[in-house]
Amino acid sequence: MNKVLLVPVLVLLSVTQARAQAMEPPGPRPLVGERPEHVLWVAPVMHGFFAVMGPPMGDMVHLALPVGLNRKLSDQSDLVLEVTPRYSRRRCGEDVDSCGTVRSLTVSTGLAWRPWARVRGNGFFLQPKLSGMVLNERDRPEAGEGDTTNRSSTGGQLTLGLDMGFQKTTASNFYLAFVFGAGVGYSWNQRRDVVDLGARYNLPWGSSRKSGGIVDINLDLLRLGFGF
Repeated sequence: MNKVLLVPVLVLLSVTQARAQAMEPPGPRPLVGERPEHVLWVAPVMHGFFAVMGPPMGDMVHLALPVGLNRKLSDQSDLVLEVTPRYSRRRCGEDVDSCGTVRSLTVSTGLAWRPWARVRGNGFFLQPKLSGMVLNERDRPEAGEGDTTNRSSTGGQLTLGLDMGFQKTTASNFYLAFVFGAGVGYSWNQRRDVVDLGARYNLPWGSSRKSGGIVDINLDLLRLGFGF
């Protein structure tokens, strides 16, 4: 009796398995927790703050947006490319030492490494990077020289830095990262001090152009983006 019942049960199981296999799409199955190959992100917080508060605080127009791309190299590492164009213009006045227009472009590349990678690449990361920046200043008189003149000056810098932070990619591929970092390097013909937080936002603290060693602090603390 048991053998008689076993035959139709085996037939039913075989048919069910065959139907399930027929419904599965061809190709490899996606891994649970697999992270995207690329992540496109922006770092809008600090530059957005200066764009909104620049006119009322300093009679200044500031437009800039860091845009980055992470490309997956392995389960623990990404190649990171970041490009930041900047434009600022400050109106001259009696209490303003320097004024005019500044245009700059910063390009950075580095390797983001996660020593303890979790699902979808979430977790703490270290990102050594090399950055280069070039800028042009126009109509910026020296302190105390009076009216604006049509001067133009070009400068730049090269830095080697380290960013560190924590990143998370959700199941819907939304990307979020908290980042802090610093770098050291050399500056050419810039109106900035050795440690100059304003220089990253076209608001240098220095009153005269000079060349020399510099220390940069990365205050673009938040990255937002999507994976694909």
